Amino acid sequence: MNYNQLNFLMHKNSLDWIVVEDSGSATSLFYLTKGAHIGSGIFLMPCGGKPILVYIDMERDNVRHLTDYEKVPYSSLNLVDLNSIEDPVERGFAYYKKIFDHFGVRGRVYFSGGKVNNTSIKVFEKITRDIREIEFPQIKNDIIYLARRNKTTEELGKIRSVADRTQDAFMALIEHMKGLKRSGGVLVENGAPFTIGMTKFFLRMQLIDRGLLDSDGMIVAQGADGGVPHNRGNDAEPVREGIPIVFDIYPNEYGGGFFFDMTRTYSFGVPSKDVINAYEQVRFIQEKAAQEAKEGKACKELEEITLEFFEKNGHATLRTNPKTQEGYVHSLGHGVGLDVHELPVINMNSEYHLERGDVFTIEPGLYYPAKGFGIRIEDSLYIDQNGNTVNLTHVPKDLIL
Repeated sequence: MNYNQLNFLMHKNSLDWIVVEDSGSATSLFYLTKGAHIGSGIFLMPCGGKPILVYIDMERDNVRHLTDYEKVPYSSLNLVDLNSIEDPVERGFAYYKKIFDHFGVRGRVYFSGGKVNNTSIKVFEKITRDIREIEFPQIKNDIIYLARRNKTTEELGKIRSVADRTQDAFMALIEHMKGLKRSGGVLVENGAPFTIGMTKFFLRMQLIDRGLLDSDGMIVAQGADGGVPHNRGNDAEPVREGIPIVFDIYPNEYGGGFFFDMTRTYSFGVPSKDVINAYEQVRFIQEKAAQEAKEGKACKELEEITLEFFEKNGHATLRTNPKTQEGYVHSLGHGVGLDVHELPVINMNSEYHLERGDVFTIEPGLYYPAKGFGIRIEDSLYIDQNGNTVNLTHVPKDLIL
């Protein structure tokens, strides 16, 4: 957790307290507890003060590493006594009032919770109405997500490790596929067609061997399937010669942790001239946008560079036709961290500028499902503490294998 950044954002938004209540699987609580494996918890922090964690008693060993936190077991707050209150709104109000009173939570409070429903809305309406010293101001952006954007040196080291292991696993797959026989227009292993599903299984095992999981899945989409950006591919389909395959791989560390995101498009054999031409265009603008991605650069400008290039070359974009299903049909990139999609967003409407500590993708593509192909190339990059842009992705970009 970047304490200084979180405290800076509290000062910037004139906040007195941050309170985050969620399950342990929620990435913001995971971030705030420095990767603690807990079922649920409440994180509280006064502006400029010491972080506080309310934890389940039986998980005390899982928060032992938080030596700089005030750690409070749930049992010490006697919250179970409130179960006798039948009305759920009154019970919820009493629950939060007891917690807020215990820790002295007052003033401008940023609250984030995973359970939002009609009852919880009524509870916070009552808090606002009955506890006049507490205010929940409107904040434009998620404070925790903003803090997560600025990666520490330690966090960058973890992401780099995931990046290296991911690419090592991916290249093991590619070398395996390159070594397969090609017969009847398909790749063959042990006398049978090597399928998209077998491709995913092989890569999944390689990732597991390296302590990684494809917890959000992966995309291995061939031909027309690759022409729809989030089509994950037909597992039963044999890998065919001369047909491009979009490999979009985004695993994270086993047990939760940081993601890495990369995409390559390969063809086992020579594809059509249309595919080659589209690939060369995507590779050109992908590398140009990556070169332009420097500290202080407006994310919107990176998108505009990409839009202008594709439009100049006759492709539809979301700027020329917001409903287009062919051409360049998505935005250029996004941040990467404990979620595979984080800040900053890199699109036409982005208000962000690239900053030190950002980890982000550059991933333009061209999609023509009616012509039987899609192309995407994606690198993950970061801006280090000296303001230098570093590409985490070193897998070759040669189309034909």
